[in-house]
Amino acid sequence: MGGDRSIGILCKKNKPVFSDVAERLRNAGFQVRFFHPQSTLSRDHIADLPLIVNKKTLPSAFPTLRHARRTGTALWNNLQATILFSSRLVGLRALSEMGFLTPEVTFEKPDGEYVAKGCYIWNDEPELNGEGEFYQELIPTEPVDYKYYAVNDGTRVHVAGRRVTSKLYMEKRFLGEIEIRPALAASLRALVERFDLRGVGVDLVKDDDGQYWAVDVNLAAGYRDTGLEPALTESIIESLPSE
Repeated sequence: MGGDRSIGILCKKNKPVFSDVAERLRNAGFQVRFFHPQSTLSRDHIADLPLIVNKKTLPSAFPTLRHARRTGTALWNNLQATILFSSRLVGLRALSEMGFLTPEVTFEKPDGEYVAKGCYIWNDEPELNGEGEFYQELIPTEPVDYKYYAVNDGTRVHVAGRRVTSKLYMEKRFLGEIEIRPALAASLRALVERFDLRGVGVDLVKDDDGQYWAVDVNLAAGYRDTGLEPALTESIIESLPSE
C-alpha cells in the first residue's frame, strides 16, 4: 500500500492531530507534504499529488483546488461543500435542514445579547455583543461549547464529542468527553451524507432546558482530544483515487 505516493495536507504541520495522522500515513507507506493554509498554493505544488487533504481552506487556494479537481487530483472534502460552508449563513441553514436547532439570525443588532459574526469563516472570530456582518441570537447557557465531530472513512461515519470552554468568554480549554446524543449524531451523519463530506465539526450550546443549539459548522475542524486519528487516517487513504 502507498508506495511513493504523496498526500498533501493544507494545515500547519505542528497541529497535534494531523501531525499524528501524517505519521500514521507515513507508516502505511505514503509520503506526506504539509502546505501552510495561508501560503500560495500553485499548480506546480500539486502536479504530482493524487490527493489533497483540504483540512483548512482560504480563498487564495480555491483556484488551485478547482484546477486540481479538473485535472484528477482528488480532494478529501469535496470542493463544492468546501465553498458552500465557507459561508456561515449557508452552514447554519444546512444545519437547520438536517434537524439541528439553530439560533435566530438578523442583520440588525437585536435588543438583547447576541453574537456578532462575519459572513465568511475566514473573517474575524465571533464576538459577544460586538460588530459584525450579521447577528446571532445568544442562547442563555453556561460558557461551554459542545463540539461534535464526524469522520467518514468510506465504510462508516465515526462520531465523537467533547466539552470545551467557550471562546466568547475565555480562552478555549478542553473540559472533557461527552456522551453522544443519538438524535444529534443522527443529524450530524445526515449532514455528512447529504453533502458527501469526509470530515466535519459542529459547535453546539446547551440551554437551561437541556436543548442543544447548533451555532457553527466547520470543515476545518481540529479533532483534538477526540481519538479520531485512526478514523481520519483511514478516511484519507480511502479518499485516494483508485489505481
